[in-house]
Amino acid sequence: MFQSVILEKEDAITQDPRGVVLTGDALRSLYALGLGKYISSIGQGKGDAVVGRDEHAEGVTVHYLNRDQKSCQIQAGWLVGADGKRGIVRKHFLEPSAGIRQEVGIFEYDGTWIAANLKITLPTPESHPDLALWAAGYDQESVFDLFWPQNWHFCRPPGRPVACGRFGPLEDRLWRHEFAVPEWDDSMDALSMFWDHLSPIITRNIEPSYGARPVEVTFPSDCIQVLRCRPFQFSHRVVNAWFANRTVLIGDAAHVFPPFGGQGVAGGVQDAVGLAWRLAILTKMGTLSSSITCRNSLLQAWAAERRMGIDNSARLTRQNGELCNKEASFKGHLQLACVKIAQAFLNGLGMRLPLVEADSRGYSGCGRGTFLAEFGGGIKLGQIYVQVRVPNLPTLRIELSDQTLRRAPTVLTLLVIQHTRCHEGQSLVDLRQLLSRSGVNSSILSDKSIVQFDPEGSSNIETGTGRWPVCRAAPTDLLAGYPLRLGYNPDQFLHRLGDSRARYGFKNQGNGTSATESEISKLLASTMAPCHFPEG
Repeated sequence: MFQSVILEKEDAITQDPRGVVLTGDALRSLYALGLGKYISSIGQGKGDAVVGRDEHAEGVTVHYLNRDQKSCQIQAGWLVGADGKRGIVRKHFLEPSAGIRQEVGIFEYDGTWIAANLKITLPTPESHPDLALWAAGYDQESVFDLFWPQNWHFCRPPGRPVACGRFGPLEDRLWRHEFAVPEWDDSMDALSMFWDHLSPIITRNIEPSYGARPVEVTFPSDCIQVLRCRPFQFSHRVVNAWFANRTVLIGDAAHVFPPFGGQGVAGGVQDAVGLAWRLAILTKMGTLSSSITCRNSLLQAWAAERRMGIDNSARLTRQNGELCNKEASFKGHLQLACVKIAQAFLNGLGMRLPLVEADSRGYSGCGRGTFLAEFGGGIKLGQIYVQVRVPNLPTLRIELSDQTLRRAPTVLTLLVIQHTRCHEGQSLVDLRQLLSRSGVNSSILSDKSIVQFDPEGSSNIETGTGRWPVCRAAPTDLLAGYPLRLGYNPDQFLHRLGDSRARYGFKNQGNGTSATESEISKLLASTMAPCHFPEG
């Protein structure tokens, strides 16, 4: 475990959030950390404002003002700037000293949008007796779902590109609404434009009773509280360098997106996940971590992977933007219909559209990354429910495979694909000897890093007494009551690793490499050689 100190200027959870969408790997990572049920409430700060930074051989000294405006400082091994596109870490520290700045990404976009945060109160038959929806059989919840539907929406009613959806805890009834205003100038009234834009969107034609003529119903404006409404300038930018010495940038401090992709917060979480295990390795290495070559090797590989990930997210954002930014036309409707048909066809074949597939594949195509492409390195592991036997616990438990892989007490996890009947086979003995000879710090990688997956689901898993967690795909008849995504397939776990060809794989926060046992030594040596570990 490592101590992390968060210096946050605001001393309470923000009631005016910019980023409101979490998807894909970002959610997966937070759930893997056991933070899933706390996602909506994370954000309590201490009221500390960073004002200065000094770097030295041992680390970084950060100067800040506490809530009483008293000057304080803290010594740290690393400073990570997650303070937004105008944050002090990049703008005040790295731009002047290292020339690090945000530049145009793979496409150029600059546009003004009006963004509003709304709090919705449910109307009732008592508070709004004339609302025609009651006669049509609606209750409070169905009224809310009709006008403020679930999920996130990218569209252009009536005529302007819109990004909108629910956010925060459901009981708070919060709604984010953003729409493009390319003609914006500071003489305009954002709130007035917002109501002009919203009113037709929250109006429906309803049949109050069977056979009656439809009536026009607008959601009551007195049930809509505008928490914030103001213009924002959106763009797509990525930093020209992600770190300098011991100061690193993540999130909006490193990259910003237009609002029609929902990629901002997700990208920031992915940045943090990829950075965390590398900083853990550098910290565990002690004096070796002071090597500039070692530090730069690990961090530059992370930067290359994240740039590839950000570019993939930008392509998805651009594609989505092309659909929601275009004027309504027959050609546009035809294009959208073709996309939906293609996606449905590919889903039936277990495939995805190319841009989505690139994002789901991981970093396997990143030549300058940490992972070895010739061994299938950098793929994202599939996630399934597994039955796992944990040493010293008498019964099997069902959990997500990500949770099982986090059971290793080391920085890296070594996933072993082998039948339980071969639990103490010669190949595992050889592997343990190889790990002990590798020279790698045992808190980073050792035989304690092993998690075994039995591809045949042998009954031996139920009675064995292994040295490490052993798991198998959980039978679907035992998953009643567990949330399963559409098309859930337990076979995807091995499929991602090369099916029967897979023997071993390193795991770090969702990205893995697979290799034969004879290649493990080369994998260790190649991965760690820039950090001057002896070859094993």
